[in-house]
Amino acid sequence: MNNLSKRQNKLLSLCKEFDFSVDVGCDHGILGANLLLQQKTNFLVACDISSQSALKAQKLLKAKNLESKSSVRVGDGLSVVLKSEFPQQVIIAGMGGVEIIHILRSYEKLTTIKHLVLQPMKDLVKLRTFLSSNNFKIESDQIIKDKQKFYHFITAKQGKQKLSKKQLCFGTAQNLNDYQEWLNQKEQKLKKIIENLPKNHKKYREILQCLKIIEKIKTQGE
Repeated sequence: MNNLSKRQNKLLSLCKEFDFSVDVGCDHGILGANLLLQQKTNFLVACDISSQSALKAQKLLKAKNLESKSSVRVGDGLSVVLKSEFPQQVIIAGMGGVEIIHILRSYEKLTTIKHLVLQPMKDLVKLRTFLSSNNFKIESDQIIKDKQKFYHFITAKQGKQKLSKKQLCFGTAQNLNDYQEWLNQKEQKLKKIIENLPKNHKKYREILQCLKIIEKIKTQGE
């Protein structure tokens, strides 16, 4: 099947093989369908707060004869998961970092999740901080460019981790073209902001520290 965008293919590649997975904000269900077809999960809960999106997902899964291996539900985040169910893998993509935090924080059985695949659109520092503070160890923290937009991908598992300032702000730096391009754009934006700030402004020191970290990443190739 596939029919996935570059962003969606990246999400799929980051998913591991588990018996029970949940795709939060499933939209049309194409990612979940591919998870089942590629046998990366034996059972899938595809959920969305939009009943129209859930209906599209349901139709697609039915068309691919995946109804017996899936359950499509309408609801907010992981609230759709039954008390008797224990999903091992959770995928949350295309939402803000604060929204992802809300979904995870609201889930009573958070400690039972073995693998998170997250694609936050913003507030990455807050999300990384939350994961580190809630016994999740970040395994990978990547960036790809798809149709002139940069997308961040974080995978995490249960485990303790203390993140450095560099890891909080910029993830796990990599010598990849997309990452380097994003880093250069980030640097230029921060330079423009700091140019218009007085040195005694509360954000001046923080931005200056970020610029120094970027320079270190670029010179050391970390």
